[in-house]
Parts: sequence; structure tokens; C-alpha cells
Amino acid sequence: MFKVVASLTILFLFGCSTPSSSLKGEKLGIVESKTNLGDPSAEIYKDSWLPLETRKELLEDLFEKVQNKELDVFEFLPGELTPMLDADLEYIFHHVDTEYVEDENGNINPIEIEETFDVSGVVYLKFKEELYYDKLTGGFEKKVKYVCPMEQVYNEDGSIRGYRGLFWIKLR
Repeated sequence: MFKVVASLTILFLFGCSTPSSSLKGEKLGIVESKTNLGDPSAEIYKDSWLPLETRKELLEDLFEKVQNKELDVFEFLPGELTPMLDADLEYIFHHVDTEYVEDENGNINPIEIEETFDVSGVVYLKFKEELYYDKLTGGFEKKVKYVCPMEQVYNEDGSIRGYRGLFWIKLR
């Protein structure tokens, strides 16, 4: 009888002291951060950026999962996360625009321009992360919950105007 009670006590103590998740500490809240993945078209590719092949594989895999609807996608808007419509997501990956050009006779002619998404334009990833603080060790841990690919946006003269968030991707 003593062995049974002792065994159950040991199991109870070790079972209760084992955290249910690998994250340690008190959850402080959600924080945002971003990281520069690198620009494949840059004249000098910085050492702090992801290696080109790693960067390419990561982005292709992430966007394949988005296109196959393996991951939930949300609008890139401030405030609450709003699910992105399939039509809006498809537009990002492929669409045809029409521009109108005047010819030498003064006639306006439509020109269709097909645009297909190119992952090489994604140079930043923005993150929404759960932040944890462990009072015992003074350490921090983060768990990425959402990621937002951000692509470069150019001015008409080819100079970089800024960056545009495409959408938030909920990670599992």
C-alpha cells in the first residue's frame, strides 16, 4: 500500500511540475516585430539576410500553403483580423489590368497587362507574437502566431517608395 501511495505521489508531483507547453513564463501579450529577409535584386546581398536559397524555399513553401488553403489568411488592416476573401487573395497572386494608351491618330486603345505575384518582391516578414516573461530566469520567449509578407513598392521612376503588407497568415 505504501508503494502505491508513494508512486502516485511522485507521479502527481512530477506531472504537476511539467508545463503543458514548451513556453515558460507568464504571457505578457501580443507584440509585433519584423525582420529583413533580403532583397535578391540588391547589388550587395548582406550577411544579416537569409541565405538566398533558404529565403527562396521558405517563401515558396509559405505561399504554396496559402494558395492551397492550408493556412488561414486575413486582411492586412489595422485592428481586428478579418478573413480575406478568396477573390482578393486570388487577385494578389494573379490578375489582368487594362491600361489605355492613345495612339498617333488620337485613338484610345486598351492594353491588357497580366500580373503574376513574384515572391522575390517580398523583402520583409512582419510578425504578431505572443510574448512570455519568466520571472525565475529573467528570460523572454516568443511564439509567432501570425506572419505578414511585405513586398517592396516602387515609384514610376523605379525608386523604392516603401513596403506593402500583403496579408496576415495564421500559423499553426
